[in-house]
Amino acid sequence: MDQTFLGGVFSETLEGGRAGADVELLPAGIGARTPDGETFVIPYRDCQVEMGGYNGRMVFCRNADRSLTIFCDAPKFPKALSLAAAGTLDDQLAIGHKKRRGESRRAFLFGTICLTAILLFIVAGYFGIRFGARSAVLALPVSIDAQIGDAAMESMDLGGPKVRDDVVVGAMQSIVDRIAPAAAVEGIDFRVHVVESAQINAFALPGGNMVVYTGLIQNASSPEQIAGVLSHEMAHATLRHGIQRIGQSLGIWAGISLLVGDVSGLTGAAVDLMQVASVNSYSRTHENEADAEGVRMLHAAEIDPSAMADFFEHLEEEEGDVPGIFAWISTHPDHASRIASVRAQLAGLPPVQYRPIDIDWGEVRKRIDKNIDTSIDNSDVPEKN
Repeated sequence: MDQTFLGGVFSETLEGGRAGADVELLPAGIGARTPDGETFVIPYRDCQVEMGGYNGRMVFCRNADRSLTIFCDAPKFPKALSLAAAGTLDDQLAIGHKKRRGESRRAFLFGTICLTAILLFIVAGYFGIRFGARSAVLALPVSIDAQIGDAAMESMDLGGPKVRDDVVVGAMQSIVDRIAPAAAVEGIDFRVHVVESAQINAFALPGGNMVVYTGLIQNASSPEQIAGVLSHEMAHATLRHGIQRIGQSLGIWAGISLLVGDVSGLTGAAVDLMQVASVNSYSRTHENEADAEGVRMLHAAEIDPSAMADFFEHLEEEEGDVPGIFAWISTHPDHASRIASVRAQLAGLPPVQYRPIDIDWGEVRKRIDKNIDTSIDNSDVPEKN
């Protein structure tokens, strides 16, 4: 029984060299009948089969001199052709199938490679922009740090009223002023704000704004111990750790804006990031760097750096009794190894004649403990010096 499929024919005898045709599988060969009634036949014994076309499923049946081609892409045509030719064309059909599968695999592989390349390009671009933004942040002048720190300071809830007592505030500022000349970065104006709170804590914002809580002062036995804590916090500012954290937090569009020179979004990111609850949340690497730089600054300022380790140990010993208020300890983990590192650094320092900090520490503690001659500002907006 003859089988007919929709297909076509190529022949020089046709006008335009091509025509649609009904392809028939005859007993002796493959036939094609055009709408004009012309007929063409290729004997099975002379048939050369190829597969391809735009969809890869087109079967081309050519005669020996390739002057005539009958083609069809019907899904059932290859199997019907095999049966009609009694298997004589199976080798060629198999080659065609293998070629088509090979081309499909190559196309799939090529597509996969292209897709992977595109994804890698997107990922590389994303991280490239993020890395570039972080580098751009560090390349900004230190004056930007002050703008960011001032904006953050204005918006922060400091957790208590600001202390106005000149003796207390002046003592903290004099400690910072003693250390500041040893800072590795010039142009940072360290300004101290003392806040009435039981928190044993202190922090420095980018650009030099520093907050010291009265709880920290009450738990220090000497101004040198306070200097140890403040030098550590000052080091975060001089090493620009806060700025680095801001760069790491930038979104992709903010990073692009920064790379093209627009720093308007930087302050917004800083204000969101630099909150009291997270201002001490530096990485372990940054904490270790701040310890080492703080020790270096204390030594350069001729203040005994061992007071830093002494105070760390004191807080660690006391933490178990009142964990809720030891904020500085809770935000500075792994104290045992850090204390050991500080001690090791101290052992390697060259000899220096340390000078005591000229502060009446008893008077400072007395004014805080008894609230004598202390003026409290209940405003949430800290005063700028």
